[in-house]
Amino acid sequence: MEGPRIAIAGLTKRFGTVTAVEDVSFAAEPGRVTGFLGPNGAGKSTTLRALLGLVAPTAGSARIGDHAYAELERPAAVVGALLEGAFHPGRTARAHLRTVAPLVDADDARCDDALAMVGMSDAANRRVGGFSMGMRQRLGLATALLGEPTALVLDEPANGLDPAGITWMRGFVRDFAARGGTVLLSSHLLGEVEQTVDDVVVIAQGRIRHASSLAELRRLAHPATTLVSPDADRLARLADDWPGSRLTSPHELVVAHADAAEVGARAFAAGLEVHGLAESGETLEQVFLRLTEEAA
Repeated sequence: MEGPRIAIAGLTKRFGTVTAVEDVSFAAEPGRVTGFLGPNGAGKSTTLRALLGLVAPTAGSARIGDHAYAELERPAAVVGALLEGAFHPGRTARAHLRTVAPLVDADDARCDDALAMVGMSDAANRRVGGFSMGMRQRLGLATALLGEPTALVLDEPANGLDPAGITWMRGFVRDFAARGGTVLLSSHLLGEVEQTVDDVVVIAQGRIRHASSLAELRRLAHPATTLVSPDADRLARLADDWPGSRLTSPHELVVAHADAAEVGARAFAAGLEVHGLAESGETLEQVFLRLTEEAA
């Protein structure tokens, strides 16, 4: 499998006087899982819908390989999409896929294959109206797979999944990318996809706030060091003289944006007796929240 490169360039979409997204640019590479992350209402779904030709951009472009979605000769064979889906509650899972199949040049055997790929063979003849949210997500993914695409665009794919379902989805997406496919998935929770994605794009208030590999995002975590000393008076004076530090108790000082070597040197210079020195840092979720809150 060789997936296409997905490229968003200068994408702006306005609905009347409301700007949903502005000058959005990023790429999702083949063989990698790209997480498109941001709070609810940040512009994720608008961007994905523009990519899939469901809304027309006000400016900019969204391309899958060398083409806009509308220019693809057989779009379902290139990109499969999982968006917020609507299913007829009276249809079975198999009947739903067979209804869609003619639109993507798929036969009945492919419908059964798609159900097997998402672990729903045993539910093929059950009516959708009795499905949980997680089962509906799996059926939506099966629908996306009907055309045998080499790219997947998934809008909040973990919604409604229990922990076992999230683990399954993570494995499926990772395997798809490992075989050369391109995966672009959105989420409003970084912790939900942290073990799934290779690259991250953070959007807030309709604008891109960060784009990098997951490893590079981790390096944005601000370090902090905790200093423990029995000398409460000198510790208090050090706190007063050091912006970004705070006393968490009379004998414990936390210094943001400083490693243990720096804090230890300052403590020595201040004549402090040191009983403890420990580095810590922001979690990845805290970095994500900081990036999105800075946009507010």
